[in-house]
Amino acid sequence: MNLVSFCLCQQKSLFKPVIVYPKNDILKDYRGITIGRCLNCGLLKTFPNKKFNPQITHLDYYEKNKKFFIKLFQPIVKKLLQFKKSGLVLDVGCSSGIMLEILSQKNFDVYGIEINKTAYQIAAKKFPKKIFHGYLVDFLKKTSQQFDVIIYNHVFEHIKNLNQEIKLIKKVLKTDGVLVVGVPNYRNFIFFLRQKFWESLQPNEHLWHFSDQYLVNYLERNNFKILDRHYDNDQRKNYPLIKRAYFKLLIFLNKIFATGESVVVFAKKN
Repeated sequence: MNLVSFCLCQQKSLFKPVIVYPKNDILKDYRGITIGRCLNCGLLKTFPNKKFNPQITHLDYYEKNKKFFIKLFQPIVKKLLQFKKSGLVLDVGCSSGIMLEILSQKNFDVYGIEINKTAYQIAAKKFPKKIFHGYLVDFLKKTSQQFDVIIYNHVFEHIKNLNQEIKLIKKVLKTDGVLVVGVPNYRNFIFFLRQKFWESLQPNEHLWHFSDQYLVNYLERNNFKILDRHYDNDQRKNYPLIKRAYFKLLIFLNKIFATGESVVVFAKKN
């Protein structure tokens, strides 16, 4: 039976169930969740259970693995520097401010927004008076400042009313400003083979599930010009040797076909 719900393409759409986690599923946190595909535009959406929480911030994981995330964010910053060498940066969903630390060392004047109070407090200690606790809509009530770069790194998939958010982004982003959006990308070989067991799916946290192609089309529909993309894959270094070898092969196939488990899209406001 198809499901009826709001989609980014229109007010209400029919969604065909494509992944179902039954109430006795082996993945306990996902029990009772269904992921449906919009019959109009193809976007995947979570139909959640009671444990669904789109506001989760994995703060302990970020801080304990800070060196890993610095290494992970470096290619994104390097790519950004091809389009902007300096200016005002707003990182929406900045967590404890690791990305902002890197950017502040590259001559950017950095600001952040974070909804998790503990993460906000950590970031605010690093950048006093430059971190806002809340949402973009609330931030804009307190400032008319515009930014050269706005970053949403693994945030879009959590936002219920993304169409409203993109309107706010265009208000606060300068003309010719750069929007940086990172999301899990289900158009990859690992998702194709693992389906509901794909680690990046996280349907107890992610409302929307994007492909790189959908994200690009969505930004273009909202008057952004695509500048570039950056793909990455989970190396799964803690997995047993045989499993790592298996995933290494799939990652190799992802690279051959110019895709990956996550994508960061760089777009310019027209």
